[in-house]
Amino acid sequence: MRRVFSVVLLLCGLFPAGYGVQASDELPRRAALGLGFGPVTRELAKQHNLPDDTGLVAKEPVAGLSAERAGIVAGDIITALDGKPVGMASIAAVIGEFRGGDQVTISVLREGKPLELQTQLCERPRDPGNAAYEVIYSHVVSHGKRMRTIITKPRVPGKHPGFMFIQGFSPVSYDFVLEGSKGDVATIDGPLLYEFANSEFVTLRIEKPGVGDSEGGPFAELDYTTELDIYRQALKQLKSIEDVDADNVFIFGHSMGGAFGPMVASENPVRGIAVYGAASRTWYEYLLDTLRYQGLVAGDNFENTDERVRQGSRLMALVFLENKSVEEVRKSHPELVPLADALFPEGLFSGKSLEFWRQLGQVNMPSYWTKCDTHVLAVRGASDFVTYDVDHKLIADIVNANRPGWGKSMTLADSDHLFHNFATERESLRNFQRGKFNNAFAGVLKDWIAEVMKSTEKED
Repeated sequence: MRRVFSVVLLLCGLFPAGYGVQASDELPRRAALGLGFGPVTRELAKQHNLPDDTGLVAKEPVAGLSAERAGIVAGDIITALDGKPVGMASIAAVIGEFRGGDQVTISVLREGKPLELQTQLCERPRDPGNAAYEVIYSHVVSHGKRMRTIITKPRVPGKHPGFMFIQGFSPVSYDFVLEGSKGDVATIDGPLLYEFANSEFVTLRIEKPGVGDSEGGPFAELDYTTELDIYRQALKQLKSIEDVDADNVFIFGHSMGGAFGPMVASENPVRGIAVYGAASRTWYEYLLDTLRYQGLVAGDNFENTDERVRQGSRLMALVFLENKSVEEVRKSHPELVPLADALFPEGLFSGKSLEFWRQLGQVNMPSYWTKCDTHVLAVRGASDFVTYDVDHKLIADIVNANRPGWGKSMTLADSDHLFHNFATERESLRNFQRGKFNNAFAGVLKDWIAEVMKSTEKED
């Protein structure tokens, strides 16, 4: 059962006023220690009387970054940063509290002797761009918090089409170097974004609250309405850039980004919206399909699958439609406890608050596809076990009912939810996140944008 639900809802309102497009003060950049490390062995921990989960064995520091400047050498055991104990499980959170320029004291053990090393932390290295485009680190302000935006701008002067990327559900950082990115877990969507940055588009990507440099968070407490405003402000920023042809701005929403895209475009018109691996029916319908279909893809039999949907539909209705807490459901429906434990660990659903999903469940998505009144491309990968063809066809049907010929849907071969080149859904499920990036969608998207821009010239 757990295997079935471990990858469910990667796809995974209501419009409060925004709080400004950009503040005058620069958003501080997160710090980089510039150091690889390994865990402290039991023998070392016992030898140096270290508490459990404390200590990191330093590898060779990166030249010119914080660890080398502090004087750390390979073999040092790092025990604390500014008095906060660190270990393999805690180092990311602790270093994430610091910003470039901060002074820090690094506590280490060197050959058994304690040392206190002080240094000024370097900021995380930036995407340097290339000969075709420069990279600008900026931010927008939403609900009083600054969110990191990363903009690429062609070095060729003049007006250029804009390309706004809205990522999927997970709190993944998109603060990486586009050129040479592999589209692996650390650089999801990277090759596709590089294709547009390198093709004379002004592109914009944004970090979620609590991710990278962005303020706010924690991510698990973020509700749908609050997150929506972030993309509203980002679209305003993109269209305000001097080099952007504001009449030719496109949104690409990957996965959950396909829900946010039409909602922000319904307020601030764009030339076109493309989505990949999205949903368009009610969220409850999508959840029930997922309960049934992913179990079958994983190899479960029809009898077990049917029972899981029966229990799951009741559980989901209680939590998402009747707004019962998970604890209330556990007490009133003991037969649902095993499934509740599997789907709602620590009272969260897919790592997010129940309020996020309840707000999403109230959204009439077809109304926004109608209101945004723009050209739309809806694509699903043939090996994407997370989403369904019916949703993508429905998006095109909604658009075409209002604007005949403006909606297009298609299925892309050898591409799963993350654009990895698996041929079948089952192959993707069994090897999820371990495939090779298939960048065919970039060509499809670029051709569609060119077609829309050409058709728009005729319309004008």
